[in-house]
Amino acid sequence: MEDCRVSLFKSYAITPRSHTMSYRQRSSILVFLAAAVAGSILFASTNNRRSSITSLRTYSHVEDQSHRQLASLNLAQFTDPKSVTTRSDAPLEEHIAQETPPDGTPREQFAQVDPQSRRNCQIIYITGVEGATHHGFIPIIEALARNQIDPDTGRKFHVDSSPSALKAGLFGWFQKKKIKQWGFKITPEVDDPAFVQKVVAESCPDDGRKHVLIEWASFPSGHEDDPRSYRVHRQHEWLTMNPEEIANSEEALKHPTNMNAFYQSYSPYVDIKFIVLHRPFLETIASHRDWDGGPEIHSNIIRGFMLMLRRFLDTHLFDLVSGRRLWSLVCVERIMAKNYETEHDLKVARKHVMAYLSQFLDWPDGDCSQCFDDWRESSKDPMDVLGSENVEILTDHMKYLDGVWPPPGEEGIVEQQCGI
Repeated sequence: MEDCRVSLFKSYAITPRSHTMSYRQRSSILVFLAAAVAGSILFASTNNRRSSITSLRTYSHVEDQSHRQLASLNLAQFTDPKSVTTRSDAPLEEHIAQETPPDGTPREQFAQVDPQSRRNCQIIYITGVEGATHHGFIPIIEALARNQIDPDTGRKFHVDSSPSALKAGLFGWFQKKKIKQWGFKITPEVDDPAFVQKVVAESCPDDGRKHVLIEWASFPSGHEDDPRSYRVHRQHEWLTMNPEEIANSEEALKHPTNMNAFYQSYSPYVDIKFIVLHRPFLETIASHRDWDGGPEIHSNIIRGFMLMLRRFLDTHLFDLVSGRRLWSLVCVERIMAKNYETEHDLKVARKHVMAYLSQFLDWPDGDCSQCFDDWRESSKDPMDVLGSENVEILTDHMKYLDGVWPPPGEEGIVEQQCGI
Protein backbone atom coordinates (compact mmCIF):
# COMPACT_ATOMS: atom_id res chain seq x y z
CA MET A 1 0.00 0.00 0.00
CA GLU A 2 3.03 2.29 0.22
CA ASP A 3 2.59 3.10 -3.48
CA CYS A 4 -0.71 4.77 -2.64
CA ARG A 5 0.98 7.41 -0.56
CA VAL A 6 1.69 10.72 -2.24
CA SER A 7 5.37 10.94 -1.31
CA LEU A 8 7.13 11.55 -4.59
CA PHE A 9 7.33 15.28 -3.93
CA LYS A 10 9.99 14.76 -1.28
CA SER A 11 12.63 14.78 -4.00
CA TYR A 12 11.29 17.33 -6.45
CA ALA A 13 13.57 20.08 -7.73
CA ILE A 14 12.82 23.71 -6.95
CA THR A 15 11.80 25.71 -10.03
CA PRO A 16 14.36 28.40 -10.95
CA ARG A 17 13.36 31.97 -11.66
CA SER A 18 13.68 31.31 -15.38
CA HIS A 19 10.42 29.39 -15.22
CA THR A 20 8.65 32.56 -14.20
CA MET A 21 9.89 34.31 -17.30
CA SER A 22 8.94 31.41 -19.57
CA TYR A 23 5.53 31.35 -17.98
CA ARG A 24 5.06 35.03 -18.78
CA GLN A 25 6.16 34.48 -22.35
CA ARG A 26 3.75 31.60 -22.74
CA SER A 27 0.99 33.66 -21.16
CA SER A 28 1.58 36.50 -23.63
CA ILE A 29 1.38 34.10 -26.56
CA LEU A 30 -1.79 32.51 -25.21
CA VAL A 31 -3.38 35.91 -24.68
CA PHE A 32 -2.54 36.94 -28.25
CA LEU A 33 -3.96 33.76 -29.71
CA ALA A 34 -7.02 33.88 -27.47
CA ALA A 35 -7.75 37.47 -28.41
CA ALA A 36 -7.57 36.52 -32.08
CA VAL A 37 -10.20 33.84 -31.72
CA ALA A 38 -12.31 35.44 -28.99
CA GLY A 39 -14.25 37.58 -31.41
CA SER A 40 -15.15 34.63 -33.59
CA ILE A 41 -16.52 32.59 -30.69
CA LEU A 42 -18.07 35.33 -28.62
CA PHE A 43 -21.46 34.67 -30.14
CA ALA A 44 -21.03 30.93 -30.24
CA SER A 45 -24.19 29.05 -29.49
CA THR A 46 -24.63 27.44 -26.15
CA ASN A 47 -28.04 26.06 -26.97
CA ASN A 48 -27.27 24.66 -30.42
CA ARG A 49 -26.95 21.19 -29.02
CA ARG A 50 -25.03 18.43 -30.65
CA SER A 51 -27.26 16.02 -32.51
CA SER A 52 -26.46 13.24 -30.09
CA ILE A 53 -24.45 12.66 -26.96
CA THR A 54 -22.46 9.47 -26.96
CA SER A 55 -23.13 7.58 -23.77
CA LEU A 56 -20.01 7.64 -21.63
CA ARG A 57 -20.95 4.45 -19.95
CA THR A 58 -24.01 2.19 -19.78
CA TYR A 59 -24.80 1.55 -16.17
CA SER A 60 -23.64 -1.85 -15.01
CA HIS A 61 -23.51 -3.55 -11.66
CA VAL A 62 -20.16 -4.96 -12.70
CA GLU A 63 -18.11 -2.21 -11.05
CA ASP A 64 -14.77 -3.08 -12.61
CA GLN A 65 -16.15 -2.92 -16.14
CA SER A 66 -17.78 0.45 -15.48
CA HIS A 67 -14.61 1.90 -14.01
CA ARG A 68 -12.49 0.70 -16.90
CA GLN A 69 -14.82 2.49 -19.29
CA LEU A 70 -14.25 5.64 -17.24
CA ALA A 71 -10.52 5.14 -17.75
CA SER A 72 -10.91 5.18 -21.52
CA LEU A 73 -12.93 8.39 -21.71
CA ASN A 74 -11.86 10.77 -24.43
CA LEU A 75 -12.32 14.25 -23.01
CA ALA A 76 -12.26 15.72 -26.50
CA GLN A 77 -15.62 14.05 -27.11
CA PHE A 78 -17.27 15.56 -24.04
CA THR A 79 -20.16 17.85 -24.61
CA ASP A 80 -20.00 21.22 -22.93
CA PRO A 81 -21.93 20.93 -19.61
CA LYS A 82 -24.29 23.66 -20.73
CA SER A 83 -25.51 21.49 -23.57
CA VAL A 84 -25.96 18.29 -21.59
CA THR A 85 -29.15 19.35 -19.83
CA THR A 86 -32.45 18.26 -21.33
CA ARG A 87 -34.01 21.63 -20.76
CA SER A 88 -32.47 25.09 -20.46
CA ASP A 89 -31.38 26.51 -17.14
CA ALA A 90 -33.51 29.56 -17.85
CA PRO A 91 -35.60 30.66 -20.85
CA LEU A 92 -32.93 32.21 -23.05
CA GLU A 93 -35.39 34.43 -24.85
CA GLU A 94 -36.25 36.04 -21.51
CA HIS A 95 -32.73 36.46 -20.21
CA ILE A 96 -30.22 36.79 -23.04
CA ALA A 97 -30.22 38.80 -26.23
CA GLN A 98 -30.44 36.73 -29.39
CA GLU A 99 -29.46 37.10 -33.00
CA THR A 100 -30.55 34.97 -35.96
CA PRO A 101 -27.78 34.12 -38.43
CA PRO A 102 -28.39 33.11 -42.06
CA ASP A 103 -29.01 29.47 -41.14
CA GLY A 104 -31.98 30.52 -39.01
CA THR A 105 -30.57 29.05 -35.78
CA PRO A 106 -30.71 31.45 -32.82
CA ARG A 107 -27.32 32.34 -31.38
CA GLU A 108 -26.84 33.35 -27.78
CA GLN A 109 -25.05 36.62 -27.14
CA PHE A 110 -23.37 38.22 -24.21
CA ALA A 111 -24.83 41.37 -22.73
CA GLN A 112 -22.95 44.54 -23.64
CA VAL A 113 -19.59 44.58 -21.89
CA ASP A 114 -19.04 47.24 -19.23
CA PRO A 115 -15.25 47.80 -19.13
CA GLN A 116 -15.36 50.14 -16.13
CA SER A 117 -17.36 47.65 -14.09
CA ARG A 118 -14.95 44.85 -15.02
CA ARG A 119 -11.98 46.95 -13.94
CA ASN A 120 -13.51 47.62 -10.54
CA CYS A 121 -15.09 44.22 -9.86
CA GLN A 122 -13.41 40.83 -9.74
CA ILE A 123 -14.84 37.48 -8.65
CA ILE A 124 -12.43 34.74 -7.66
CA TYR A 125 -14.11 31.36 -7.43
CA ILE A 126 -11.97 28.85 -5.53
CA THR A 127 -13.18 25.80 -7.41
CA GLY A 128 -12.87 22.15 -6.45
CA VAL A 129 -14.63 19.10 -5.15
CA GLU A 130 -15.73 18.62 -1.57
CA GLY A 131 -12.67 18.02 0.62
CA ALA A 132 -10.17 19.90 -1.56
CA THR A 133 -9.20 22.25 1.36
CA HIS A 134 -11.33 25.24 0.37
CA HIS A 135 -11.50 26.41 3.98
CA GLY A 136 -7.73 26.22 4.34
CA PHE A 137 -7.03 28.06 1.10
CA ILE A 138 -9.42 30.96 1.65
CA PRO A 139 -7.13 32.79 4.13
CA ILE A 140 -4.21 32.41 1.71
CA ILE A 141 -5.89 34.06 -1.25
CA GLU A 142 -7.57 36.62 1.02
CA ALA A 143 -4.20 37.64 2.49
CA LEU A 144 -2.73 37.94 -1.00
CA ALA A 145 -5.66 40.13 -2.06
CA ARG A 146 -5.39 42.39 0.98
CA ASN A 147 -1.71 42.84 0.16
CA GLN A 148 -2.52 44.55 -3.15
CA ILE A 149 -2.50 48.26 -3.99
CA ASP A 150 -4.43 49.35 -7.06
CA PRO A 151 -1.79 51.00 -9.30
CA ASP A 152 -4.46 53.23 -10.89
CA THR A 153 -5.81 54.71 -7.66
CA GLY A 154 -3.17 53.98 -5.05
CA ARG A 155 -5.87 52.45 -2.83
CA LYS A 156 -5.99 49.00 -1.30
CA PHE A 157 -8.32 46.42 -2.78
CA HIS A 158 -11.65 46.01 -1.00
CA VAL A 159 -11.79 42.27 -0.29
CA ASP A 160 -14.90 40.32 0.66
CA SER A 161 -14.37 36.62 1.45
CA SER A 162 -18.02 36.13 2.43
CA PRO A 163 -19.92 37.99 -0.30
CA SER A 164 -23.56 37.61 0.74
CA ALA A 165 -25.00 39.33 -2.35
CA LEU A 166 -23.00 37.05 -4.62
CA LYS A 167 -24.08 33.98 -2.65
CA ALA A 168 -27.68 35.07 -3.11
CA GLY A 169 -27.05 35.36 -6.83
CA LEU A 170 -25.17 32.11 -7.34
CA PHE A 171 -26.95 29.79 -4.93
CA GLY A 172 -30.27 31.42 -4.07
CA TRP A 173 -29.34 32.06 -0.44
CA PHE A 174 -30.67 34.92 1.71
CA GLN A 175 -34.13 34.99 0.22
CA LYS A 176 -35.53 37.39 2.83
CA LYS A 177 -32.43 39.52 3.49
CA LYS A 178 -31.45 39.99 -0.12
CA ILE A 179 -33.67 38.56 -2.83
CA LYS A 180 -37.03 39.86 -1.61
CA GLN A 181 -35.54 43.22 -0.65
CA TRP A 182 -34.33 43.53 -4.23
CA GLY A 183 -37.95 43.23 -5.35
CA PHE A 184 -38.07 39.59 -6.46
CA LYS A 185 -41.04 37.55 -5.22
CA ILE A 186 -39.34 34.26 -6.09
CA THR A 187 -35.68 33.41 -6.56
CA PRO A 188 -34.67 34.15 -10.16
CA GLU A 189 -32.36 31.91 -12.14
CA VAL A 190 -28.65 32.60 -11.82
CA ASP A 191 -28.50 34.30 -15.24
CA ASP A 192 -31.56 36.55 -14.88
CA PRO A 193 -30.29 39.93 -16.20
CA ALA A 194 -32.06 42.09 -13.59
CA PHE A 195 -30.91 39.76 -10.82
CA VAL A 196 -27.31 39.87 -12.05
CA GLN A 197 -27.39 43.67 -12.10
CA LYS A 198 -28.62 43.78 -8.50
CA VAL A 199 -25.87 41.43 -7.34
CA VAL A 200 -23.12 43.34 -9.12
CA ALA A 201 -24.38 46.76 -7.98
CA GLU A 202 -24.43 45.72 -4.32
CA SER A 203 -21.21 43.71 -4.45
CA CYS A 204 -19.11 46.25 -6.33
CA PRO A 205 -20.36 49.80 -5.76
CA ASP A 206 -18.80 52.52 -7.89
CA ASP A 207 -16.81 54.07 -5.02
CA GLY A 208 -13.39 54.36 -6.62
CA ARG A 209 -12.09 51.09 -5.19
CA LYS A 210 -11.33 47.75 -6.81
CA HIS A 211 -13.63 45.14 -5.26
CA VAL A 212 -12.50 41.53 -4.99
CA LEU A 213 -15.12 38.90 -4.09
CA ILE A 214 -13.91 35.46 -3.03
CA GLU A 215 -16.33 32.56 -3.43
CA TRP A 216 -15.46 29.01 -2.50
CA ALA A 217 -18.54 26.72 -2.39
CA SER A 218 -17.40 23.19 -3.21
CA PHE A 219 -18.80 20.67 -5.69
CA PRO A 220 -20.99 19.23 -4.25
CA SER A 221 -21.96 21.38 -1.25
CA GLY A 222 -23.93 20.78 1.92
CA HIS A 223 -26.34 17.99 2.85
CA GLU A 224 -29.60 16.85 1.28
CA ASP A 225 -31.52 18.63 4.06
CA ASP A 226 -29.24 21.65 4.21
CA PRO A 227 -31.21 24.58 5.67
CA ARG A 228 -29.60 27.01 3.25
CA SER A 229 -31.88 27.77 0.32
CA TYR A 230 -29.91 26.26 -2.57
CA ARG A 231 -31.79 26.28 -5.85
CA VAL A 232 -30.77 22.64 -6.13
CA HIS A 233 -29.73 20.70 -3.03
CA ARG A 234 -27.54 17.62 -2.81
CA GLN A 235 -29.61 14.83 -4.36
CA HIS A 236 -30.42 11.52 -2.69
CA GLU A 237 -30.48 9.84 -6.11
CA TRP A 238 -26.73 10.42 -6.50
CA LEU A 239 -26.14 7.67 -3.94
CA THR A 240 -27.17 5.05 -6.51
CA MET A 241 -25.73 6.67 -9.63
CA ASN A 242 -22.36 6.15 -11.28
CA PRO A 243 -20.01 9.10 -11.94
CA GLU A 244 -21.13 9.69 -15.54
CA GLU A 245 -24.79 9.63 -14.63
CA ILE A 246 -24.12 12.22 -11.94
CA ALA A 247 -22.03 14.39 -14.25
CA ASN A 248 -24.76 14.29 -16.91
CA SER A 249 -27.65 14.95 -14.56
CA GLU A 250 -29.50 18.23 -14.74
CA GLU A 251 -29.43 18.59 -10.95
CA ALA A 252 -25.64 18.21 -10.72
CA LEU A 253 -25.13 20.79 -13.45
CA LYS A 254 -27.02 23.29 -11.29
CA HIS A 255 -25.45 22.37 -7.95
CA PRO A 256 -24.34 24.38 -6.10
CA THR A 257 -24.71 26.68 -9.11
CA ASN A 258 -24.77 26.51 -12.89
CA MET A 259 -21.17 27.38 -13.73
CA ASN A 260 -21.73 28.18 -17.38
CA ALA A 261 -24.76 30.38 -16.68
CA PHE A 262 -22.78 32.17 -13.98
CA TYR A 263 -19.82 32.84 -16.26
CA GLN A 264 -21.83 33.98 -19.26
CA SER A 265 -24.17 36.27 -17.33
CA TYR A 266 -21.61 37.90 -15.02
CA SER A 267 -18.54 38.21 -17.25
CA PRO A 268 -19.76 41.32 -19.12
CA TYR A 269 -19.66 43.18 -15.79
CA VAL A 270 -17.09 41.27 -13.73
CA ASP A 271 -13.58 39.95 -14.24
CA ILE A 272 -14.07 36.28 -13.29
CA LYS A 273 -11.19 33.98 -12.34
CA PHE A 274 -11.36 30.34 -11.26
CA ILE A 275 -8.64 28.99 -8.97
CA VAL A 276 -8.93 25.21 -9.26
CA LEU A 277 -7.85 23.24 -6.19
CA HIS A 278 -6.65 19.66 -6.35
CA ARG A 279 -5.84 17.68 -3.23
CA PRO A 280 -4.57 14.08 -3.34
CA PHE A 281 -7.56 11.82 -3.88
CA LEU A 282 -7.21 9.66 -0.76
CA GLU A 283 -6.93 12.76 1.42
CA THR A 284 -9.95 14.29 -0.30
CA ILE A 285 -12.15 11.27 0.37
CA ALA A 286 -10.78 10.75 3.89
CA SER A 287 -11.79 14.29 4.86
CA HIS A 288 -15.48 13.29 4.47
CA ARG A 289 -15.22 9.53 4.92
CA ASP A 290 -18.62 9.17 6.59
CA TRP A 291 -20.55 11.25 4.06
CA ASP A 292 -22.87 9.64 1.50
CA GLY A 293 -22.93 6.34 3.41
CA GLY A 294 -19.18 5.74 3.30
CA PRO A 295 -16.00 6.21 1.24
CA GLU A 296 -16.97 4.11 -1.79
CA ILE A 297 -20.24 5.89 -2.57
CA HIS A 298 -18.75 9.26 -1.59
CA SER A 299 -15.95 8.57 -4.08
CA ASN A 300 -18.49 7.91 -6.84
CA ILE A 301 -20.16 11.27 -6.19
CA ILE A 302 -16.86 13.14 -5.98
CA ARG A 303 -15.66 11.56 -9.23
CA GLY A 304 -18.92 12.56 -10.88
CA PHE A 305 -18.29 16.19 -9.99
CA MET A 306 -14.65 15.92 -11.04
CA LEU A 307 -15.88 14.79 -14.43
CA MET A 308 -18.40 17.63 -14.61
CA LEU A 309 -15.83 20.25 -13.58
CA ARG A 310 -13.30 18.94 -16.08
CA ARG A 311 -15.81 19.37 -18.88
CA PHE A 312 -16.43 22.95 -17.83
CA LEU A 313 -12.72 23.75 -17.58
CA ASP A 314 -11.90 22.17 -20.95
CA THR A 315 -14.52 24.32 -22.67
CA HIS A 316 -13.69 27.53 -20.77
CA LEU A 317 -9.95 28.00 -21.13
CA PHE A 318 -9.96 31.72 -21.85
CA ASP A 319 -12.08 34.70 -20.90
CA LEU A 320 -14.04 35.74 -23.98
CA VAL A 321 -13.79 39.42 -23.06
CA SER A 322 -10.11 39.83 -22.19
CA GLY A 323 -8.63 36.78 -23.93
CA ARG A 324 -6.72 35.95 -20.74
CA ARG A 325 -6.68 32.53 -19.14
CA LEU A 326 -9.85 31.86 -17.17
CA TRP A 327 -8.58 29.31 -14.65
CA SER A 328 -5.38 28.27 -12.94
CA LEU A 329 -4.53 25.08 -11.07
CA VAL A 330 -3.24 24.85 -7.49
CA CYS A 331 -1.84 21.48 -6.42
CA VAL A 332 -2.45 21.44 -2.68
CA GLU A 333 0.33 18.90 -2.13
CA ARG A 334 2.80 21.47 -3.49
CA ILE A 335 2.16 23.84 -0.59
CA MET A 336 2.10 21.20 2.17
CA ALA A 337 5.10 21.09 4.51
CA LYS A 338 5.03 17.31 4.83
CA ASN A 339 6.06 16.94 1.19
CA TYR A 340 9.36 18.82 1.56
CA GLU A 341 12.67 17.92 3.17
CA THR A 342 13.67 21.45 4.12
CA GLU A 343 11.96 24.67 5.18
CA HIS A 344 13.80 26.48 2.41
CA ASP A 345 12.32 24.26 -0.32
CA LEU A 346 8.85 24.74 1.15
CA LYS A 347 9.17 28.52 1.24
CA VAL A 348 10.47 28.69 -2.33
CA ALA A 349 7.63 26.50 -3.63
CA ARG A 350 4.99 28.56 -1.83
CA LYS A 351 6.55 31.77 -3.11
CA HIS A 352 6.35 30.45 -6.66
CA VAL A 353 2.69 29.50 -6.22
CA MET A 354 1.85 32.99 -4.96
CA ALA A 355 3.77 34.60 -7.82
CA TYR A 356 1.94 32.51 -10.42
CA LEU A 357 -1.43 33.26 -8.85
CA SER A 358 -0.84 37.00 -8.65
CA GLN A 359 0.18 37.06 -12.32
CA PHE A 360 -2.86 34.98 -13.29
CA LEU A 361 -5.15 37.30 -11.31
CA ASP A 362 -3.45 40.36 -12.83
CA TRP A 363 -2.49 41.67 -9.41
CA PRO A 364 0.58 43.87 -9.04
CA ASP A 365 2.22 42.22 -6.01
CA GLY A 366 3.03 38.53 -5.73
CA ASP A 367 5.10 38.85 -2.58
CA CYS A 368 3.10 37.73 0.45
CA SER A 369 5.16 36.62 3.43
CA GLN A 370 2.07 36.36 5.67
CA CYS A 371 -0.14 34.41 3.26
CA PHE A 372 0.40 31.08 5.01
CA ASP A 373 0.18 32.34 8.59
CA ASP A 374 -3.24 30.70 9.07
CA TRP A 375 -2.55 27.59 7.01
CA ARG A 376 -3.03 24.35 8.95
CA GLU A 377 -2.28 20.85 7.66
CA SER A 378 -3.98 17.69 8.81
CA SER A 379 -1.70 15.30 10.66
CA LYS A 380 -3.95 12.32 9.95
CA ASP A 381 -2.82 9.57 7.62
CA PRO A 382 -5.66 9.12 5.08
CA MET A 383 -4.87 5.40 4.83
CA ASP A 384 -5.43 5.01 8.55
CA VAL A 385 -8.61 7.08 8.42
CA LEU A 386 -10.06 5.09 5.53
CA GLY A 387 -8.94 1.61 6.50
CA SER A 388 -7.25 -0.98 4.30
CA GLU A 389 -10.45 -2.30 2.70
CA ASN A 390 -11.58 1.16 1.59
CA VAL A 391 -8.06 2.09 0.48
CA GLU A 392 -8.05 -0.89 -1.87
CA ILE A 393 -11.36 0.21 -3.41
CA LEU A 394 -10.31 3.85 -3.71
CA THR A 395 -6.94 2.91 -5.18
CA ASP A 396 -8.89 1.21 -7.96
CA HIS A 397 -11.02 4.34 -8.36
CA MET A 398 -7.88 6.45 -8.67
CA LYS A 399 -6.63 4.46 -11.66
CA TYR A 400 -9.61 5.50 -13.72
CA LEU A 401 -9.22 9.19 -12.98
CA ASP A 402 -6.07 9.24 -15.08
CA GLY A 403 -6.58 11.83 -17.81
CA VAL A 404 -9.76 13.12 -16.18
CA TRP A 405 -8.69 14.68 -12.89
CA PRO A 406 -6.72 16.67 -11.95
CA PRO A 407 -6.88 18.96 -14.98
CA PRO A 408 -3.52 19.79 -16.57
CA GLY A 409 -1.39 22.54 -15.11
CA GLU A 410 0.76 24.95 -17.07
CA GLU A 411 3.50 23.08 -18.89
CA GLY A 412 6.93 23.60 -17.34
CA ILE A 413 5.64 24.89 -13.99
CA VAL A 414 6.64 22.27 -11.43
CA GLU A 415 4.18 23.48 -8.80
CA GLN A 416 1.25 22.90 -11.15
CA GLN A 417 2.02 19.25 -11.87
CA CYS A 418 -0.32 17.32 -9.56
CA GLY A 419 -0.47 13.66 -8.72
CA ILE A 420 -3.84 11.95 -8.52
